[in-house]
Amino acid sequence: MSIFLIGISTWFVWLLPGNLFPSDAHAVYVSVLEIKQKTGSEKGVINVKLFSNDLEDAIFNRSTQRIELTETNCEQYKTLVDDYINDHLEFKINGIVQSYHYESCEINDMSIWLNFSFSYSKSWQEMEVKADYLMELFPTQANIVSILYHEQKSMFRLIKGDDSEVIEFSN
Repeated sequence: MSIFLIGISTWFVWLLPGNLFPSDAHAVYVSVLEIKQKTGSEKGVINVKLFSNDLEDAIFNRSTQRIELTETNCEQYKTLVDDYINDHLEFKINGIVQSYHYESCEINDMSIWLNFSFSYSKSWQEMEVKADYLMELFPTQANIVSILYHEQKSMFRLIKGDDSEVIEFSN
């Protein structure tokens, strides 16, 4: 388990501002997906953190529209970004597919952080997450998922061919 956490930490460093590699290339294809709902709240938050050039390539591959995501134009492309993520990220709570809504994006050096929200008023017994974004472009893409429900935290990795996971919660 500690080797897994070290690996996640190493991958996460790639998503932080100021890393040492040029912005036009990287050797690791990884993203971080966080799904959170805190005690007493009916609103949940989804954060997707990935390399902006990978998202630009995925949108081009899907729509043949070339975009360049920057801090000043991030909101301009929210429909393209939202459509792409909604086609590649699905989660169910207690067997019910959840809809989520784009809130904002933030550029952090080579990465983009996408923020979404959703509402769900009942207790979570089970969550199924399917996240295959960027896997159509990069066979080695890994999407690291972190779920925080009340005080319960679960983490797992999704890869091509194994792009969904079911988590159960105790209430």
